[in-house]
Amino acid sequence: MHSHRLYLKKNKEFSLMKGHPWAYGEAFREVPAQLATGDLVEVYSHRDQLLGVGYADIDSKILVRMLPLDRGEKLESGIPRLVRQAISYRLERFKSPDTTAYRLVNGEGDAIPGLIIDKYDQAVSMQIYSLGLEPHIKAIVKTIKEVLPETKWIWRRNQIRLARANAAELVWGSNLPEKIEFREYGLKFSVDLVNGQKTGFFLDQRENRHLIRSISAGKSLLNVCGYTGAFTVAAAAGGATRTVTVDIAKPALVEAERNLKINGLGAAAHQLVCADMYDYLAGCRPGSFNLVVLDPPSMAKNRKDAEKALRAYRHLNLQGVKVVESGGYLFTASCTSQVSREEFVETVRDAIASAGRRAMIVHEAFHAPDHPIALAHPEGRYLKGLLLKIY
Repeated sequence: MHSHRLYLKKNKEFSLMKGHPWAYGEAFREVPAQLATGDLVEVYSHRDQLLGVGYADIDSKILVRMLPLDRGEKLESGIPRLVRQAISYRLERFKSPDTTAYRLVNGEGDAIPGLIIDKYDQAVSMQIYSLGLEPHIKAIVKTIKEVLPETKWIWRRNQIRLARANAAELVWGSNLPEKIEFREYGLKFSVDLVNGQKTGFFLDQRENRHLIRSISAGKSLLNVCGYTGAFTVAAAAGGATRTVTVDIAKPALVEAERNLKINGLGAAAHQLVCADMYDYLAGCRPGSFNLVVLDPPSMAKNRKDAEKALRAYRHLNLQGVKVVESGGYLFTASCTSQVSREEFVETVRDAIASAGRRAMIVHEAFHAPDHPIALAHPEGRYLKGLLLKIY
């Protein structure tokens, strides 16, 4: 790997000066033909001011992902140092054996753009979003093994469309179990690292599941887009008398059934329904649940799809709030990064008003604390949630 000095065009330096971690290719005066993915790049303003350093990814619109390296520090030592720093923060927060799954590295939030690492008990799952990190995979794995010596397996998944590396592979350990079991606030869950979505489980909703658990006693729950039933398990453990989990994917519901069983939660009171979310809600009797959870997947891949996403959120919340009894709760969430919190709140407000209902915000939800957000990277604030009291 080589080092290069690249200059930005005039007026393209302001976001980097504020600490934003992305430098787009179009922002540079020129890009040398010899620049290769993984190379170290020193980024300068048009006035020859050093703004920072990062690694190159010539196949991405984000040409340089910035890293807070010390002066003269190489990528080979800087990236492992940042990984070690990120994991150290998690070990400070997660000392109880009641929770054994959490995010170790949250990309830009931990100043390592392009890298996501999650821990599931003795297994670790990595997602790589930039080919520029490929030369450093072995060093990252070595660091994980040093800081977390109890780790038995490290699984990596390539999230890059243009991939010159294995899409997924076991990079440490052998005989990876089909299911990895872990705990979240004392509840048991299992995850399939190979076939599951993302790194296998949606850890960012941990605190929100715990919130739902705290208000579920004696209630009936409808969990829409329930995936593997994590909100359902939390509600059932909190004393919900009846639950219905709806998802369009049958394999996800099989996992939901498993998660209920390993927590000793009987199947009789917990119905699993394979159906389209809109179709199921349309067939529900108004006011038939005390507590409704709406946690759909991302609705937009880019900003041009944002309006379509907002229409979908409006329709979903309009249908969803109708089935909440007066005095009940609606928890509604969006993980669409292209939709801002303000847009989401406004859309939910309009949907509830159109349904002829009244709502109070009793809690605003965000990412779990192991998903930190860089102050200068607003794009990292993707998860938005509202717990609403409905009348």
